[in-house]
Amino acid sequence: MKMGLISKLSLCILASIGIAMLTGCSMFSSEPEEYPADLSLKELQLRMLKASDPDRKYATAETYVQKQMLEVKKTFGDSVQSIVEIKFKRPDMFKTTTMRDNQPVNSVIFNGKQAWLINYGNKTVAPIDGVRLETLRILFAMGRPGISYTEIFKDVKLSQVRIDEIEYYKMVCTPPLKEQAPLTLYVGKNNFLTKSLDTFEMINGESLKYTATMDTYAMYEGVMIAKESTTVLGGLKQNYKVIYYKLNAKIDDTEFAPPQWD
Repeated sequence: MKMGLISKLSLCILASIGIAMLTGCSMFSSEPEEYPADLSLKELQLRMLKASDPDRKYATAETYVQKQMLEVKKTFGDSVQSIVEIKFKRPDMFKTTTMRDNQPVNSVIFNGKQAWLINYGNKTVAPIDGVRLETLRILFAMGRPGISYTEIFKDVKLSQVRIDEIEYYKMVCTPPLKEQAPLTLYVGKNNFLTKSLDTFEMINGESLKYTATMDTYAMYEGVMIAKESTTVLGGLKQNYKVIYYKLNAKIDDTEFAPPQWD
């Protein structure tokens, strides 16, 4: 349910801190027809958990590591490939690292209380605070095993929509702070897997739309996660493909502290 979202959401955080990010495009070609859902929010969340984690292997995991191949296609057909690695350790420590040519480029580290943006090329560590820290806290909470959306957000409104003749459940999730934009998720009515997520970020004083679409799902270690995903940022298409996934991997606590440079 959640694993396919975290690396893309982390890139959204990176964008708000200083990486240029342009408006995303929706996966839908028509305006949705919206009406009341045929089940409760509690029942939907239970079914989503069952669909993505049938044996509760993810919910009970102490750690996980996931790596995705990220391909960014440029205007004239060229592309740039990176590896996005996500590490989690209970209770709520996360590290998301982008690597090129087997070398780290940048990381977002969250130790449960504090967060930092690491630039390895410049050897700089920038604290993340204020609204950006609270947004990061929410996004990483969405990737924490065994947690529900109603535990994370101040309010979650559920409806049902029909888009391009396909039915979805729609959840509009309102964060605790008024400065934070809502997250809108579309969940398949028949498979209870997240199909897409929309949100907005303030970039250089402008509110810009961000959309992530889960293209395919596959089972890894008994957990159903988004195997292939797509984001479109301005004229750039970003494709993600899972290349490694491991539950209960050995991760030292030092991974979640900023590096020290001379």
